[in-house]
Amino acid sequence: MAYEDNFKIYGPYSKSNNRKIVIVIDRNGKKRTVSYPKWIMQVHLQRDLDPELETVDHWDSNIDNNDVSNLRLVPRAEHSANDTRRVKLLDLNCAWCDKPFNRSPRLIRDKAKKKKAGPFCSRSCAGRYSRMLQLKLIKKFKKQKPVESEYFKRKYVTASEDNFDFYEEIDIVDLLCYASLDEEYQSD
Repeated sequence: MAYEDNFKIYGPYSKSNNRKIVIVIDRNGKKRTVSYPKWIMQVHLQRDLDPELETVDHWDSNIDNNDVSNLRLVPRAEHSANDTRRVKLLDLNCAWCDKPFNRSPRLIRDKAKKKKAGPFCSRSCAGRYSRMLQLKLIKKFKKQKPVESEYFKRKYVTASEDNFDFYEEIDIVDLLCYASLDEEYQSD
């Protein structure tokens, strides 16, 4: 008996956010709502997914592409890490010492709203600037300009059959050889 024969399935239905769901009723009459990609993966694997440990991800990030070849089973922690939207840090030079440093755009925007001079790489550079300004040894620097945030995700990898064949052809001895060659290259 196939896995899906143990359930009565209604759907798929589209939710307001365009995600698809199915309503699953087991032999005991217990109803549950399952995301459509998770249901497809459960049927493909012939087992229930552990909701605490595993989830389903789309290789191409297209939530409408629910083909089994586009779905992959991933640990929940890895999925969260890959899909988290991260802020790209800005590369700046200190207004006082001209040293390069990174800073979050949010911090630059906050200082720009307060019409503060800068940006400064550290509190000590900001303090030196302020002290020189108090003693009237320098003129006031221009205020910082507000900046927009750029976001990125760690995920975006294209899936293809070629990627999988590559990993099947390499054994552990080859990987160790590549690692030692890489270390020798980096030490030169």
